[in-house]
Amino acid sequence: NISRSSAERMVRTALSHTSAVARNKSYEDNSDLVPYYEWVSTLDGKTSPICRSRDGKVWRVNDGPLPPAHFNCRSTTSPLFKSDVKATDGKLIKLDEGGTRASIDGQVSADLNYNDWLKKQSKAFQVDVLGKQKAELFRKGGLTMDQFVNNKGQELTLDQLKTKYPSAWGKI
Repeated sequence: NISRSSAERMVRTALSHTSAVARNKSYEDNSDLVPYYEWVSTLDGKTSPICRSRDGKVWRVNDGPLPPAHFNCRSTTSPLFKSDVKATDGKLIKLDEGGTRASIDGQVSADLNYNDWLKKQSKAFQVDVLGKQKAELFRKGGLTMDQFVNNKGQELTLDQLKTKYPSAWGKI
């Protein structure tokens, strides 16, 4: 006996999973042209910590995570050609390509990830998304979205952040 909204979220999550698997299969089938993909998250205040941390990250096909990252996930992936990516210090980095992507504010540069997009938002919006102390750590402590989650994508508590990044706490 589930509510209509719970059923809708379940269906949306199942469709997201099916779409991601199909998209990844097309990347696999064309890996000579599309060896990489980029994680693309929604640029708004409802985006989950794990999706905020993954937005703009690049993985080799079959080497990284696929959406959905959680129940009712709105993230997706985008294919990248060999010429779109460079390896720097063992990390894959997407080269600037131009173009735009959607955000809660309207169209923004496609090269903007969640971290950089959030920097451009008001202090009040940052507090709404992260909470007061995490927003301070983000603005003044220099922490990035991927530092607010652990390696499994789970959001870190304030105590965990204090232990892991003591120098950031000293700046706020």
